Amino acid sequence: MDQVILLMLSTGVVAVILGIILKRFDVPPIVGYILSGIILVNIIGNDGQNSHTLEQIAEFGIVFLMFTIGLEMKLENLMQMRKQVFAYGGLQVGLSMLFFTLVSHFLIGLDIKASIVIGGALSLSSTAIVLKILNDTNNITKQYGQNSLGMLIFQDLAVIPILLVMTILSNSQSNISTLLVDIVFSAIILLIVMLIFGKYFLDHILKLVNKADTHELFIMIVLIIAIGASYVAHYLGFTYSMGAFIGGMLIAETHYKHQVEADLIPFRDLFLALFFVTVGMQIDIQFFITHLGAVFGLSFIIMTFKALIIFGFMYFFVGKRVALETSLVISQVGEFSFVVFTQATQTKLLDASTGQLLTLAVIISMVITPFLLKNIEHISNKLLKRTDIKSEVLNVDKHSLQNHIIVCGYGSFGKQILLNLKKQNIEHITIIDNYEFFENALSHGEKVLFGNPVQKHILQEAGIAKAKAVIIALHDIESIELLSHTIKELNSQVKILAKVTKISALPETIDSENFVDIYDCTAELLVEKAR
Repeated sequence: MDQVILLMLSTGVVAVILGIILKRFDVPPIVGYILSGIILVNIIGNDGQNSHTLEQIAEFGIVFLMFTIGLEMKLENLMQMRKQVFAYGGLQVGLSMLFFTLVSHFLIGLDIKASIVIGGALSLSSTAIVLKILNDTNNITKQYGQNSLGMLIFQDLAVIPILLVMTILSNSQSNISTLLVDIVFSAIILLIVMLIFGKYFLDHILKLVNKADTHELFIMIVLIIAIGASYVAHYLGFTYSMGAFIGGMLIAETHYKHQVEADLIPFRDLFLALFFVTVGMQIDIQFFITHLGAVFGLSFIIMTFKALIIFGFMYFFVGKRVALETSLVISQVGEFSFVVFTQATQTKLLDASTGQLLTLAVIISMVITPFLLKNIEHISNKLLKRTDIKSEVLNVDKHSLQNHIIVCGYGSFGKQILLNLKKQNIEHITIIDNYEFFENALSHGEKVLFGNPVQKHILQEAGIAKAKAVIIALHDIESIELLSHTIKELNSQVKILAKVTKISALPETIDSENFVDIYDCTAELLVEKAR
């Protein structure tokens, strides 16, 4: 016990010092955590039992991360994202796994069982890194962020069949039909238990604890739910993170979603930091130096081909820029691959040398990822040979804008609004934050501004101070709420109009006088109200 406490204390001290130093050079903290693990394992030494204990503690980081993701994913939201999750995610995992399996078997000459294991592991990406950075930079709401989120959710679902396949491959005595029946039976039990608990007990339990008016009791029950859901899933043969994700989704249906999320974030970030320290501990420095070229070369090859596969099919769905950004975000290999490679090495599906080489290549891809994500728009512009664009007004002199209408959004409904504005010769400008849509609007001669309408300087560029109305042609109620508050801060007199699914669902903080129900709403009606 003393050794574990000493190891955790040393981990914290080294991580904090490195984090402070690297922050001065704008290096992502994740890199510092991984370097902390490398330093600790080579200075203090790698006591197998203590390191394993630390890894088990660190796994809570992934559990809490998936729990907070579940909080953002109501069942209805998951169905709304079915294209990103099941179509894009299914294609990404299926094509990546097929490609890396074929390359491993036919080009490298590995055994077919080992090739399947490698293909499955390399098809996965880092949920921990990608979602943390996308959330921190507020890029999770962008189109490539939503595509990436959908793919990562599907990948977590895919971990179950990948581990099942490994079990079958490593045990020649196993009966495939029996294993499949067991996993389906376990899945049914898990869903029934979770849904019954969530529907009939969860809200009442949270309400009862909240009435006690003791904050630590509320935090405790949240931790019990998160860890309990994880344990139930693990007991039934699934991953801890899958149970945490389902538990988060159940709480998202209660009235306590935001309070739970605020209480859990500190725990999530702390354990995630510890997880990346344990990742660094897995690096064999001697092996790494000896195989330096092979490690970096393999990492580059994996990331390049994985990105090309994603870009190849995404291009047909979302266009060049969004496809490129999505492919860069998902190009690394994720933390679950460590589980796969460890089990594969233990069951002799992979030899120790191949397992270490793959593990190091995965770690390098994870270290590179924060730099990619922090500069993704700049990299996209360079690769597409475009100049960096923060905000750009075309086809209109912003100083001449007066008594005009600002339209936020350029989807099908936004286009209808613009058509009606032009028919009635009403001065207007459109704010678009999607570059493909921006180019499309330019090609149709629209007066447009490229940027995020929630940002104050973008609204100011659009002449918010002199505008008579703002029409919000967005669907997400949270975006509408945030944008409405920002607009009112800049011009309290301007009229704001938007369509919503249900006016009664609007928060009390929003003045719903000029909001119209989607079922009664037409583009003509909004334009008429804006005049």
